[in-house]
Amino acid sequence: MTPGPTPLSRRRTLGAVGALMAGSVINGLAAYAVVAVGTRSFGAATFAPVSVLWTFWALAVAAFTFPVQHWIIRTVEVDGHEGAVRRAVPGLVAANLGVSLLLGLVALVWRERLFGSTSLGWPLLVFAVSAGSAAAGYLRGVLAGRRRFAATAAAIGTENLLRLAATAVVVVTGASIGWFAACLAIGPLVALGWPTVFRLEAGSPRHQHRLGEFLGGLAGGALLGQIALNAGPAVLAGIGGAAGDVTGVFATLALFRAPYLLALGLATLLTGRLTALVVAGDETRLTRFRRRFLAATLAGTALSAAAGATAGPAAVDVVFGSGVAPGATAVAALSAGSALAFAALIALLVLVARGATAAIVGAWGWAMAAGLTMLVFSPAAPLPTVAAAFVVVNAVAVALMVVADMRWAGHSRTHDLPTVR
Repeated sequence: MTPGPTPLSRRRTLGAVGALMAGSVINGLAAYAVVAVGTRSFGAATFAPVSVLWTFWALAVAAFTFPVQHWIIRTVEVDGHEGAVRRAVPGLVAANLGVSLLLGLVALVWRERLFGSTSLGWPLLVFAVSAGSAAAGYLRGVLAGRRRFAATAAAIGTENLLRLAATAVVVVTGASIGWFAACLAIGPLVALGWPTVFRLEAGSPRHQHRLGEFLGGLAGGALLGQIALNAGPAVLAGIGGAAGDVTGVFATLALFRAPYLLALGLATLLTGRLTALVVAGDETRLTRFRRRFLAATLAGTALSAAAGATAGPAAVDVVFGSGVAPGATAVAALSAGSALAFAALIALLVLVARGATAAIVGAWGWAMAAGLTMLVFSPAAPLPTVAAAFVVVNAVAVALMVVADMRWAGHSRTHDLPTVR
């Protein structure tokens, strides 16, 4: 049996953290630049169908990129080799193509309403970005599973840089908005820079990995988490919030989401480390991690609320323009909720390491139900209701995932993966 990757030294760990943070920052800035180039070059109205395609892409990232990436990392850590991943690739490709085709069909049927066009190009692009999202997760997962974190960071960072370069060519050559949109689908081509990821090592799996159960639970939880993180402005508009408040909530969340976006990059490192503790049955260190996590979450949420109430409105106005911030109380709540969203991501990774992805989707399901109850029955005005619901949803998700982690404690979480004999 091929031994698993050797543990990283402290120096290499710090280097991996720095590289992954840099890759995430570059990726985020390049994404903003793509939007800026598009809106400035084509105008807001012409850019609208690209915004819709971007929404499909964001959902595909939550449904495919994140789950596939972390399933591969955990599986390699559990088995010590890539044999199970190699065997699962055909089924994974088939499932991804099936779901991508379904999304493409939805876009085909509703293409005129969604994209303002009868062209078949837009549904084809929906299919392409959905399929490409799984490819991106595969690339990052294999590289991170091999502990090649500098390469993982480069793959994360260059994906949107490739899109940015392609959109610049489209604008310079005077091509249409359709060609600009097509640039969103080419990001996964960065995998060509690491051809070794297409050669997975053989090996007999130590366990019978339940791919469908794992990915289904994680994809469902990740989608609900993304909806909770991003739906505030739309929900506020839907329940009658003022237009200025809708913009203010959007801008505030965009500003305070930065730590969460950085954490997405660092998650590639943390999943492997936590999985190693789970497989080793080291509940002492896992319990210590949980206690420190809870303490940091409580302190971070309180500090975020205080900072949001005092400096938050001014910070929002500096970045997005005077008078954009929705008010100190709302900014404080949105700041605290953003800190809890960050904590929810970490709690999710612990359950990923344990393989308890059904608990993830369950926690987020109950959290969304709690938020919906607030929206329906709260007597407050729309803005404070949405801000409070944002805090409640993320707080309930964190609490339930921590409870689930405590329930799983004592299980190496390979007991649900029957040993192959």
